[in-house]
Amino acid sequence: MSPAPRADEGRGPVRYGPPAPESGLPALPELVTVLAGAAGQTAPEPPGGGPVLREAACGYWSRRGLPAHPQEVAAAAGAQPLLLALLAAYGGDVLMPRPHPASWAPQARLLGRPFFQVPTPAECGGVPDLYALLETVRRVRAEGGTPRLLLLSIADDPTGTVAPPELLREACEAAVGEGLHIISDETWRDTLHRPRETVPLSPAEMWPDDVTVFFDLAGALTPASWPAAVARFPATPGGAARRART
Repeated sequence: MSPAPRADEGRGPVRYGPPAPESGLPALPELVTVLAGAAGQTAPEPPGGGPVLREAACGYWSRRGLPAHPQEVAAAAGAQPLLLALLAAYGGDVLMPRPHPASWAPQARLLGRPFFQVPTPAECGGVPDLYALLETVRRVRAEGGTPRLLLLSIADDPTGTVAPPELLREACEAAVGEGLHIISDETWRDTLHRPRETVPLSPAEMWPDDVTVFFDLAGALTPASWPAAVARFPATPGGAARRART
């Protein structure tokens, strides 16, 4: 099946995920050395990632104020398959800000999962406007839908903005209050260039039991030819069950 025409050709929306664009950032020499040194290891990673990889991911998150245990972590060969597995594991209708990364909607479509786009506030992208989010949840439920997930990104692709902590808190508080689970894409949090203007804050710092975090190493750290993405699940029985399903 050939992909549908892209929206920029004037023939409708993108139906399938486009190839991941090059980030334009050079790979860190230290990472190149580590990856080159592992070139002789031909055995594949086990499903969900091996213990060394998951331990390293825990160290990454701990240095950013999000302590984690390897049993709460799962890895996959890139962000798109990982997000697909996350959406399948959590179930329900999906809400996401508009605009959003080009790879998000195709994952929901592949699962046949309804998704709804919520406008973002004027100040930033990546998170939905509070009132628009509440209205969308109300409307979806009135039409017989089952909204269960909110996708957001604290350092946003494609707008290149970072959500102010107060707007992020309002949106997440509303989502949790409506019974939504939050999936936070934090791929680009390490590329913040204006630290005096705002601070990247993970919703998992505020609602640890209601947020799953994931990041794609091919964003800020590795070239797109080395796909790897990792997810951090809540340290709850529900989080353990979703990790096992993922």
